[in-house]
Amino acid sequence: MKGKGFLYLPEHSLVFARIPKCANTSIKTRLSTLISTKNVQHPKQNRILEPTNDLFWRKCTKQARWLKPDQYTDLYHSVTSFTVIRNPLSRLQSCYREKVLRDKVFPSMKRLGYCNDMSFENFVEFTCNLALHEMDVHTQPQTFLITDSKGRLPHFIARLEHLNQDWNTFSALMRGKNVDLGGTLPKLNKSLDPSESRGISRFLSPIVQRNYELTYGSDIKLYEASMEPQAEARRCLRS
Repeated sequence: MKGKGFLYLPEHSLVFARIPKCANTSIKTRLSTLISTKNVQHPKQNRILEPTNDLFWRKCTKQARWLKPDQYTDLYHSVTSFTVIRNPLSRLQSCYREKVLRDKVFPSMKRLGYCNDMSFENFVEFTCNLALHEMDVHTQPQTFLITDSKGRLPHFIARLEHLNQDWNTFSALMRGKNVDLGGTLPKLNKSLDPSESRGISRFLSPIVQRNYELTYGSDIKLYEASMEPQAEARRCLRS
């Protein structure tokens, strides 16, 4: 299904449910160190494919592959799956800042009708008026992107706002499964910087706020639940 991406490392029984704008760059770069890869030329640019590009995982290694939701569902109980989520409104701000507020709107978003002179509120309103299948992957709800075909969440859910802490917890769990994920993740993308959206007003009119809550309600609930004191135990024990 459009948007969903489950990166599978068979030798490590590990699945990463990726969400753009949620440490995706840093995690894919780290996972690439766990496998054997080869250099392959980018098909359209004069450079080598990098782990940040989904094509890298199809062209540069035989030790990882992308799974469709049904394939991930079949493996759900035999792998450890994980993801990173973030405050839904902050994620939209990040997308707005990096994909829309630029000289040329990100191509896939320009095709949808986004323009670089729209306010953040207009951006949110426009996004919420799109059908799920029409949305760009950078704005599709996080809960849609990370659930398998039975609606199940990954076994471990980290939070971008507490990434170092949560990554250390997950790394310790994986060491118990003889998988060494290395140390703290490097900041390879501005999405890891909590100050990236300074200057962008979070104000939404009541109508747009309502549409936002309707569109991203599941994301809001998941994020709020992840911040509760008992959430740490749930992240470690989800099955």
